[in-house]
Amino acid sequence: MRSLRNSVPIAVAVAAGLVLSAPQASAEIGARVVIAGGGLTNGFGTGCAYQVVATGNSSAGMDFYDNGVWFAATEGSPNPKTHVANWTPQTVGPHTILVTQNGESKTIGLQVGTGINGGSSCLVI
Repeated sequence: MRSLRNSVPIAVAVAAGLVLSAPQASAEIGARVVIAGGGLTNGFGTGCAYQVVATGNSSAGMDFYDNGVWFAATEGSPNPKTHVANWTPQTVGPHTILVTQNGESKTIGLQVGTGINGGSSCLVI
């Protein structure tokens, strides 16, 4: 049996199955939006913190939404960059993370379970 302390970095970059495809040529947001740090069961849990990481193709900042509710914004920069926003889901069930930049958007659909936040780890049940 694995200990909680040694199991958490299981999902350092959860991309497979979470990144929805979109035409890359027309998007201002880069080809990838991922959520890093899934729980011990590679899920996402309430009360546990994750990072939403989006690649920018323009110098504008980005806005981040969870089920239509704004939760973070990043500032623009002289050069396109990777934008990171912290996300802590509060409700169990389906979530849609929306990232916008210059009127363009990308979404990630995922399921959130009940999280047991152990500090350096999150058990999702």
